Amino acid sequence: MSYQLREDLSCCDVDGHMIFLDIARDRYFRLTGHREKTMRRFQANEDIAPMLLEDLTTAGILVEAPDGVYVATASIQRPSRSAIERPPTIGDRRLNMTAIVEVMAIVWSTCRQLKVRPLKTNLDEASAYRDRKCVLRKVAEPAALEDNLIHANWQFAYARRYAPIEPICLLDSLSLLRFLARRGMPTNIVFGVTSEPFAAHCWVQAGDIVLNETLSDANAHTPIRSV
Repeated sequence: MSYQLREDLSCCDVDGHMIFLDIARDRYFRLTGHREKTMRRFQANEDIAPMLLEDLTTAGILVEAPDGVYVATASIQRPSRSAIERPPTIGDRRLNMTAIVEVMAIVWSTCRQLKVRPLKTNLDEASAYRDRKCVLRKVAEPAALEDNLIHANWQFAYARRYAPIEPICLLDSLSLLRFLARRGMPTNIVFGVTSEPFAAHCWVQAGDIVLNETLSDANAHTPIRSV
């Protein structure tokens, strides 16, 4: 019998500790003692005693899987550029009332959804919305696509100042993803963590470009999940 990490779980190795994100239960946690040792052996695809595998299954970490499947740590591209550290052009600074109203509506709607719906539901719906909006759009030249992406990102950043809701990384990342998806620009929300002290963060990323965070702050966190 083979096993794999439960679908709603993801993990990464930070400073010698395995940290998990459970989007179904909206929590981060660490394994300790024999469970962490078992997970490391499982991750390395080593033979493990059935009783140890059963223990991780009972704990909701592993589930049965097709033969030959084993867990792997998150493989997520780290950013090498930051959009907000690139000086805006005159066109980027030009903002109209339509964009302000749109961003305010998106932020307000997203804030309300985060209060009444589970994390997994919000992430699943954001991902589905992005895929619907972006799948049929004509693919532009890479340079033009990047310029359009940077411009739209600045438009969101400037308009966001008018929304009277405190900035929060998840709220703003979900809102930015939706704003860009409406323009046919696919992006991902990347979750990252630090170990000592523990901290969790998220940002929007397109390829190697982090859009709503500085490069140093994004890379101070180890990626654990990309949506």
